[in-house]
Amino acid sequence: MTTIWHDIRYGLRQLRKSPGFTAVAVLSLALGIGANTAIFSLINGILLKSLPVRNPHELRVINWTSHNRPRIRHDWGVGGSDRLTYGSVFTYPAYREFAEKARGSFDVFAFYHGGHMTINDDGAVSLANVQMVSGNFFKAYGSQVLIGRPISPEDDRPDAEPVAVLTYPFWQRLYGLDPHVIGRTLTVDDKGLTIIGVLPRHHVGPLVDPANTDFYVPMAAHPRLTGKDEWLNSHNQWWIQMMGRLAPGANEAQVEASLELLFSHVVDRSEAEFKRPGIWLRKGESGVLMERLRIARPLWFLQGVVGLVLLIACTNLAGLLLARGLARQHEMAVRAAMGAGRWRLIRQSLTESMILSVGGVCFGLVLSTWVRGAVSGFIFDPSKNQHFDLQIDTNVLVFALAVGVFTTLLSGLFPALRAGKTDPSAGLKDSGSRGASQLRLGKVLVTAQVSSSVILVLVGGLLCRTLINLYRTDPGFDTESILLVRIEPLQSLSPRKSHKGFFNIIRQEIARIPGVKSTVFSNLTLLGGTNWGRDISIPGRSDVKQQHHMALVVSDGYFATMGINLLQGRDFRVTDTPESQQVVIINKEFGREYFPDENPLGQFIMADEKQCQIIGICSNQKYRSLRQKVKPIIYLPHSQNWWPRMTCAIRTVLPPLSLIPAVRKAVADVDRNLPLGEMTTQKLVLEKQLRLARLFASLCGSFALLALSLSCIGLYGIMAYNVARRTSEMGVRKALGARPLDVAWSILREALKLAIVGVALGILVIQALSSLIEGLIYGIEPNDPLTMIGAAMLMVIVAALAAWVPARRAAKIDPMEALRYE
Repeated sequence: MTTIWHDIRYGLRQLRKSPGFTAVAVLSLALGIGANTAIFSLINGILLKSLPVRNPHELRVINWTSHNRPRIRHDWGVGGSDRLTYGSVFTYPAYREFAEKARGSFDVFAFYHGGHMTINDDGAVSLANVQMVSGNFFKAYGSQVLIGRPISPEDDRPDAEPVAVLTYPFWQRLYGLDPHVIGRTLTVDDKGLTIIGVLPRHHVGPLVDPANTDFYVPMAAHPRLTGKDEWLNSHNQWWIQMMGRLAPGANEAQVEASLELLFSHVVDRSEAEFKRPGIWLRKGESGVLMERLRIARPLWFLQGVVGLVLLIACTNLAGLLLARGLARQHEMAVRAAMGAGRWRLIRQSLTESMILSVGGVCFGLVLSTWVRGAVSGFIFDPSKNQHFDLQIDTNVLVFALAVGVFTTLLSGLFPALRAGKTDPSAGLKDSGSRGASQLRLGKVLVTAQVSSSVILVLVGGLLCRTLINLYRTDPGFDTESILLVRIEPLQSLSPRKSHKGFFNIIRQEIARIPGVKSTVFSNLTLLGGTNWGRDISIPGRSDVKQQHHMALVVSDGYFATMGINLLQGRDFRVTDTPESQQVVIINKEFGREYFPDENPLGQFIMADEKQCQIIGICSNQKYRSLRQKVKPIIYLPHSQNWWPRMTCAIRTVLPPLSLIPAVRKAVADVDRNLPLGEMTTQKLVLEKQLRLARLFASLCGSFALLALSLSCIGLYGIMAYNVARRTSEMGVRKALGARPLDVAWSILREALKLAIVGVALGILVIQALSSLIEGLIYGIEPNDPLTMIGAAMLMVIVAALAAWVPARRAAKIDPMEALRYE
């Protein structure tokens, strides 16, 4: 131990003598280690970390499988491939059968995100998110309460008193952490729920909610809160999700087989047509994985990118250590001559590499907190509480230490082995021909750096061009100066006999606000990421199969307000009533697909078995996302297709967000008991679409610049070392008549050769990985020649600049001084 401590002190003294080298080495490693640790902390928190519940390894998510895509209601949570479809939504009778028949070996529990509910807190109305759970949810899930008690099976009965369990943030927001909240009444709509418990701050539910859960209620409260009495008994309403906890010693394969048999009975009683239905139990220690799997691919891609940066930093440090080892060759020869063995020299060299790696880990952990915050802000909505725990824990610290060990070995092993081979007699002679083997190894490292840098530059270039393409993409409508307000009349606490004229009244009140040009309604927000459609067929056209196409329910004036061109026909009118002819407006793509050889205007289509006449054709527009190709869309008039939840689009001559207070007042003048939903702008919706693209472009672009800088340093180091090694040779050449330009060109040529070989290898690698990049780019091919030529030229220019200073120094060598160099 004393010897090791002596090596550490000696290494610190040596590094302190070279502050420039030490600073560059530690900073390079800190950037690489910090970026890797930041991305891994996201992967750990989102994909790897277990739920904070009792024995999470016993949890299983229950999914069904089918060899077709069955048409079921509420088919969110359904995914898969062309061959196999899987889903996580079930009927409530299926839960009852599973829970009863699997009891003892598998404790099944159910849950459902019920969406917004209106909370009345002493006259102040607001929206809160409810999750409905089975009576055994908290016990089987393994979550504890902070105060009070959890929901029990006795609470989950139709005749039981309605109760609620609050989450910690909701308790803090509504009741200010009042410890006497137990027993108080939470008014949801016009129903009172008795508060029986509060969950701890660290509670995490099984669902990654788009909006966080505020309180939990028993599943039996569903009819009382929603008015939908049939859902608890219907075999055709697929809406709940299920998980289960395996009993100790239970055979998972037998449990899965028994559930599969029970599920076949469920399918027989349902109208859904499943093909070879099955049950798939997925590990549930991380909860329901639908949202996690959506984020997984981008995160692993980023981990690969930052891993490449770390590899470049390690190879760069290895090159620097090799060059530094040459400068210290005389010192090592003296130590070897004084009796230091090979292992002692290797250990000293590795100790210095370890000191640099420890410094990189320490500064990298500090840097990772900033990088993690910036990256998570792009991935998640920063205005909402996050479902995931992204804090540094033992896993992240172990990862950082493992990366430190990896960098020590990768960057320090070859220099250490070279130091161990020091020949005392050759080292003490101070020969000018020394270091040829180090130079060859250095060239290999520089070539690896260049090829890795080219990969990052190519990926960064493709993602930057993708971002540019997305910004240049015409969404097909005007996104400027539009305020979006979500309005749900059914959330109002005021009794109302009819909601049909409510939207028109709201529209008139908002139109009176100064600065408002026009106001319209739609059931969905363009580019909002949501999807809704109708089954479309053409009467009398047996050659056209029924297809499901996207649809929007809109009010009259929608196209003019949103800046969508009406190419033919007319807009919707107030005279389009439920009693008149059902009408639709189609986009140009719909007409091209269904009526390629005739004018669609005046033609009839079937939309969900309703015959509708086409009265207008509008220009094409993006519906769900900017990346999505233009698809057929139909527009239905709200006057003929009443919709309970609508988004009000307000075009204004003022900054849209400045109208929010006036809009709140206008709605309150109509109904003071109606809470408003999310308020945003169409421009912010578009920016949200570009959030991940900006993240990838900015991160990969920054990492590419970092990689170029590291490659430049590495190339400069190896060329400077080469010039120092060949000083005598260059002096002889100049003494024999060589021009300074000839001497400089030999150094530049060598650097350009290394760069060209590295560029070729990098391009070959990126070609092999093109399939991994295709899903992340837009409007460009992975083998885009312009990007490849640009990356190659940039790398060659960087190589020339890196070699210019050593080449210039070589050109200025004095022959007389060089001949005395030995």
